[in-house]
Amino acid sequence: MMQEAGVKPDRQTGFTLLEVVVAVSIFAVMGVIAFSGLGKMTRDGQVLADSNNRLSDLQFAVVYFDRDWAQVSPRRIRNQYGDEESNIVIEDDSITFTHSGWSNLLGTHRSNLQRVQYLVDDGKLLRRYWRSLDHAVGEAPIQTVLLDNVESMEVAFLNVLGKPIRSWPVDASYNDGKPILLAFKLELPDRGEIVRLLEVPDGVL
Repeated sequence: MMQEAGVKPDRQTGFTLLEVVVAVSIFAVMGVIAFSGLGKMTRDGQVLADSNNRLSDLQFAVVYFDRDWAQVSPRRIRNQYGDEESNIVIEDDSITFTHSGWSNLLGTHRSNLQRVQYLVDDGKLLRRYWRSLDHAVGEAPIQTVLLDNVESMEVAFLNVLGKPIRSWPVDASYNDGKPILLAFKLELPDRGEIVRLLEVPDGVL
C-alpha cells in the first residue's frame, strides 16, 4: 500500500551509543557511592555493636563483684596448710574474701559460704572460688574470666580520713581507724578508670 502524500514514515526510536555510555557511567558511579556508603554503615554498626558488648561485659563484671561483696561474711577459713586466714585478705592488688549466699540448686551437701578471689592476670579480670570453704590439701581454685583487655586492678580499704589501706589484715601497730569503704578500681585502655566505692558492712572486720 502506498503511503499517503505528506505523511512521513515512522522512525524506530531508541538510545544512541553515546547516551548508553553516559547512562552506564552514571549508574556505575551511583553504585560505587552506594557501596561505599553501605560499607561505612556496616563498619559503624560493627563498632557500635562491639562498644555495646564491651559495656555489657563491664557491667556484668562490676555487678558480679558488687553482689559478692554485699554478702561478705566474717567467717575466717583455714587454708590448705591448716593455718587460719582472715575473712578478708587484700594483697598485691587482689582481694580474697568469704561471702554468703552461694546458691545450691542441686542440693549438694556443702556450706552456703564461698571463698572467692578477684585479681587481674594476663590482662584478664578473674574471679576464682574454692569448692571447700576450708581448703583441702592441694585444692586448686576454679576461675572464670569476667572481663578481657584490663590493664590493672587496684583494691584498698578507705578509713574515715579517706586514707587507703592497700594491705589487709594490718599489723597490731595500725591505729588509723577501722575501714569504712572498699575502693575497687579497674584501668581499661578503652574506657579509662572505672571506680567503685562500696560500704564495708558492720561486723565483718
